Amino acid sequence: MPSTTPAETSRLTYPYGYTDGQNHRLLLRTAVDGNGQPYVWVQAENLAVGGDVAAVWLSLEQAASLCAALDEGQAHHVTDYTGDLLQVQPGSPWTTFEVTQQANDDEESAAVRVVVLTGRLPELREALATTAQFAQQRIAAGARKPVVLTPAEHDRAWHAIEGAAGEPGADPGTILRAVLGALQILPPSAEDWQAAREELHARVRRQDGAPHRAR
Repeated sequence: MPSTTPAETSRLTYPYGYTDGQNHRLLLRTAVDGNGQPYVWVQAENLAVGGDVAAVWLSLEQAASLCAALDEGQAHHVTDYTGDLLQVQPGSPWTTFEVTQQANDDEESAAVRVVVLTGRLPELREALATTAQFAQQRIAAGARKPVVLTPAEHDRAWHAIEGAAGEPGADPGTILRAVLGALQILPPSAEDWQAAREELHARVRRQDGAPHRAR
């Protein structure tokens, strides 16, 4: 089952959301399935009490095709790997996005239509491309190979642990610094720690608005 993940963008709010005049919202986020494959998660929601929610999980190729269709002002439809459907119908002065979710063992079928003003389409297309880029970064991150120590590096780290652990008042930080020094690895700077703390705080705030319904 896919799960969402947060990310940052300096130009657009993430996750990107658009709410039309009928109180229907279109939401874009990154998602990943049980096999670690990344997707662009597109959800349409009727924000009225008890309103329907429907979502599709676009592959990176499907997201690119949708971006191209939006750029050219063409009608577009796509079916995701679960059988759920996204239909885009351009018009003036708006474009209609309709997400249709098939019934399954846990949920009834649902269809939600969001009307996006033509003037906001470039913004939505940029948000879609940015979200796809975040999803692509998941592939790159997953492809990174773990660092394997050479026998010499392992020995240096081992001896550094032995030496540091014997120092008066040695604590885990002392030992870690000794190991990093033996391996010639720089620890995070003060600026790195500050940025990490700010990212953590921002992530907690974003998770307060995480979707309450998962497929």
